[in-house]
Order: sequence, then structure tokens, then C-alpha cells
Amino acid sequence: MPKLDITFPHNLNQDEATKRLKIKEAEIKEKHIYTVTNLQETWTSSNAMEFSFKIYGFSLKGSVESLEQAVQIIIDLPVAAMLLRGTIESEIKKELSQVLK
Repeated sequence: MPKLDITFPHNLNQDEATKRLKIKEAEIKEKHIYTVTNLQETWTSSNAMEFSFKIYGFSLKGSVESLEQAVQIIIDLPVAAMLLRGTIESEIKKELSQVLK
């Protein structure tokens, strides 16, 4: 399965970046309550989460990791979603720029 791998730099300390990501995670869950189904999320460490969900008929899974100077998001994209890869990537970067500023 193709992967979308985004590493987004930030100037925050790791704990602050993780805190902001957790707040954004809660906002996303609330905002997309009717479009996201089968949401599974597991914090595998204090700074890393694995997730999976279904949206608009696509099943996605991946991980988010807060690093010292960046956030890394890796998503397994179904082949059918590859047409939307650029849109997905730009939306994620837009959200990260707001969260990590």
C-alpha cells in the first residue's frame, strides 16, 4: 500500500508539540463525528500514536510521532485514494502549521 510520509518541522519542545497534537486530535474527533467511522487510536508512547479510521469509504491507518524538532505523520493510503494524495497532504500541513506555530 502506498504511504504518505510527512515530516513537519516546529520550534516547540517535544512535550508542548505533543500537548498541542492531543488537543487537535480531540477537535478533529468532534468536528468529524459524522464522517469518520471505526476510529481506533492508541498512544504507543507519550509522544507517538497509531490510528485507523474510515472516511468517505476509504480505510486509512497510520501513525503520528512528535519528535524534538518535527512531527512525523505516516499514512497508508489505499490506491483509490492516491488521486487525493496532494489534497490530503496539503490539508495536513495546513493544520500542522496552525497547531505548531
